[in-house]
Amino acid sequence: MAENPKREITLHIVYGVNKPLTVQEDETIETVKLDAMELYGIPRTDKDKFVLKAKIDGQEEQLDDAKTVEASHLKNDQKVTLAAGAPFGAL
Repeated sequence: MAENPKREITLHIVYGVNKPLTVQEDETIETVKLDAMELYGIPRTDKDKFVLKAKIDGQEEQLDDAKTVEASHLKNDQKVTLAAGAPFGAL
């Protein structure tokens, strides 16, 4: 039996000007965050200064860097905010 390939979805990264970012469902939120930072020319070394936030079930939530896009319940065309802040567990 063939494995089900993970779907690509497009997220709309909000950081000043919205920019689209195509991701795979099995990518980690940390990978998505690094790719989003790259869209805006933010150095990867600043990854611990930013978080991703999205509305999940009507509530704004900080996304856990260790989870996948799929586990975070992100949908195609969803807005995801790149925001200054400390990721879960980073102090």
